[in-house]
Amino acid sequence: MRLLFLFAALLLPIVNSAVAFDGPRQSTNVPRFDAAVDRGLAYLQASVEKGEPHAGHQVLAAYAMLKCGVPKTDPFVAKAIAAAVGRSSGGQYQPISSYDHIYGSGVDSMLLADLDVNGQYLPNLQAIAKYVQAAQRGDGSWSDGPQQPGDVSMSQYGVLSLWACQRGGATINPASLDRAADFLMKKGNGDGGWGYRPGTTAGPGAGASTHNMTMAAGGALGICRLLLHGLRSQPKPVKKDEDLLPGGLTKIDTLAEGAEIGPAFPDYKPQNGAGALDARVDRAFGWNLANFQPVSRVEHNLYYYYCLERAAAVGDLGKINGEDWFIVYGDGLLTLQAQDGSFNTHTGQVVGTCFALLYYMKSTDQILKKMYGLGQQLADRGNPFGDKKKKEPTELDRLLADITNIDFETLDESSVEVADEIVRSVLSIDDPEKLVGQEDQLKSLMKHPNDKVRCAAVWALGRTGDFKLVPLMLDGIRDNSVDVNIEAIQALRFIARKPQGFGETLAPFASLGPEDQIKNASPEERLRLATPWREKALKDWSGWYFSVRPFEERGGLDELQLAVPLGK
Repeated sequence: MRLLFLFAALLLPIVNSAVAFDGPRQSTNVPRFDAAVDRGLAYLQASVEKGEPHAGHQVLAAYAMLKCGVPKTDPFVAKAIAAAVGRSSGGQYQPISSYDHIYGSGVDSMLLADLDVNGQYLPNLQAIAKYVQAAQRGDGSWSDGPQQPGDVSMSQYGVLSLWACQRGGATINPASLDRAADFLMKKGNGDGGWGYRPGTTAGPGAGASTHNMTMAAGGALGICRLLLHGLRSQPKPVKKDEDLLPGGLTKIDTLAEGAEIGPAFPDYKPQNGAGALDARVDRAFGWNLANFQPVSRVEHNLYYYYCLERAAAVGDLGKINGEDWFIVYGDGLLTLQAQDGSFNTHTGQVVGTCFALLYYMKSTDQILKKMYGLGQQLADRGNPFGDKKKKEPTELDRLLADITNIDFETLDESSVEVADEIVRSVLSIDDPEKLVGQEDQLKSLMKHPNDKVRCAAVWALGRTGDFKLVPLMLDGIRDNSVDVNIEAIQALRFIARKPQGFGETLAPFASLGPEDQIKNASPEERLRLATPWREKALKDWSGWYFSVRPFEERGGLDELQLAVPLGK
C-alpha cells in the first residue's frame, strides 16, 4: 500500500517555486513531504495574491503560511493579522458571520496567540474568550445557532479557541473546558467514534461515526485533558554532559517537575478524570485504526488530516501497524495533491491546501514545543493496539558508534582505507530519517583530515533539513577544501528552501581558466583562487542566518567571524 502512495506522489510534477522564506523554515524531516509543502505554499501564496479570500479563509491561510516560516511582515499575513485584531478590538468580538462565529473565533485566536509577541494581543484574546464562553450551550457544546443541536466540529473549534486564548495569557473559566469535555464524553457513539450532530441524523454519516468527527472530538478531548490535568506522558529527562554525575546518574530535569507540565488550573477539580479522558481518546484511535483510511475519501477530505495531526499530538499516538502515523497518513495525503500544488476539499482549494500544510508542518506539535520545549516526542507510548517493533542497528549505526574510538589527530590523508569506508557508508544512506539521532557523530566527521569524509558528513547533515545545523554549514564554507565549501552551500540551500541560494555559482572555477589547468592546480592554489567566491558566499549566508535565527540565540560572538579573513 505504501508503494502505491509513493508511486502516486511521484507522478506529480514539481512546480518551480519562487517562494522566498525570510523566517526560519522548519523541515518535515521527510524530503518528499518538504517538496509537497513547497508546492502547496507556492500555490497558496499565488492564490491569495490574486484575490481576497473569504475572511475566515484569509486568516486560515495566514496561519498556515506562518507555520511554514513565512514572516508576519508578509503583506498578506500582515493584512490577515490586522483583520483579526479589528474583529476583536474594543473589548468586544465581532464574528465573521452568524454561522462561522465559532470557526472564525478559532482561527482568529490561534493566529494571534501563536504570534507570541509578549502580550500585544492579550486584550483581543480576552475579548474572543469572553465571546466563545458566552456562546457555549448548556450541554457544553457549540453550534451555529440557538435552534441547532450542538455539533462536534464547531465544539472542537470552541475548545481550540479557548486553548489559544489561554496560552496567549487570557483568563479562561476552566468549567467551560470541563463542560466541553463532558459533552464529548457523553455524546460519542458506542463504536468509539462520533457523528456530526450527536443524537441526530444530520450531516455526513447521518449520525454514524465518521473519520472527521472522530478525530475532531479526539483532539478536542486531548486538549481538555492537557489543560485540566496536564501532559499525558511525562517527558524523559534529557541527558547532557553537564547533567551527568559520577556513576552515570543524571541530574533531575527541572522541566519534569509537576508545576511545569501540570494542569493549567491546579485548583480546579474536573468532573472527568484523566484516566477516563485518556481511555476515550484511545477508543477514538481504535475506531480510526479499525476503519483505516490513509487516503481520505470523506466529503471534507483534507479536514481529516488537520484533525488527525492534532489528535495524534495531544493524544500521544505512537505507531500505526508498526509504522510512524505521520509517514503513513502523510503518504496518503500526498496522493491528494494536484498538479498545481493545491489540495482541494469541500470548501475549496485554499482551505484544503491550508489543512494539508498544517498537517505536514505538525502545527499542534509546534505549539507543544513552544509550551514545553518537547512536543509530540515527549515519550513514545507506542500503539495501544499493536506491538512496537525494536529497531535493529544498521551498518551505519555500528560505524558511527565506532567513530568515538577514532583519534582524528593520529589520522592523515593517507588513511584512505578508513576514509573510504566512512564515505561509502555515509553515502549509502537512502532515507534521511535514518540520520535522526546521528547528528553528533556526523558532526565529528567534519574534523576528519580527509576532505572526502568531510564532504560526506556535510551532505548527510544537510539532508536532515535541521535549521539548528546552519552554523555548522557556515563552518563548512570556511573549510579549506572547495569541495566541502560547495557541499555546505548546497546543504544551506536545502535547509533554507532557497534553491538558487543568493545567486552564487556551484562551479567557482568555471571562469578562471582551462578546466585541466584548474584540476591540476595544488589544493592551496585552488583555495586561493576560490577565496573571493567563498568570502561572498559566507557573507551572504551568514547575513541571512543572523537575520532569521531565533531571538534567544542572538547576541553571541559568531557575528565577529565575518571580520576574520578566510584561510588562504
